[in-house]
Amino acid sequence: MKFYQITYWKMPPISVMTYWVHRPLDGESLNTATMFDPPRPGPVPGEGWPVLMVEIDGVELVFTSLAELDAYVEVMSRQPLPSTRELSREKPIGPNKHWLSRMPKKAKSTKHREKAIKYLSEIRGAFAAVAERPF
Repeated sequence: MKFYQITYWKMPPISVMTYWVHRPLDGESLNTATMFDPPRPGPVPGEGWPVLMVEIDGVELVFTSLAELDAYVEVMSRQPLPSTRELSREKPIGPNKHWLSRMPKKAKSTKHREKAIKYLSEIRGAFAAVAERPF
């Protein structure tokens, strides 16, 4: 089963992927920075910050930006799937904290990844319509 929903949060959201995708430019952490590379989305007036919540065959995914969604698709498209040690070389914390290490084993199977990539490509436009305002 596949399902997605765009929700709005009152505070800037941080997902398990945010640290790995958005590099703070003017602060030491995600909480103190105001500028990021790539930029984080800003709030939708009257709604809040958009968050894409996806479920694919029992695997729940949360994206707070198109950059996070695109990074997920890019990594999960690789054959073979890279190790978290390889993916975490650029950050000062260990591979066990990488977002990929937090994914259930089921989400790493080739069959599930292909299904997820296809579905995320289909729904990307709906999220892009609300998530392209920089923070």
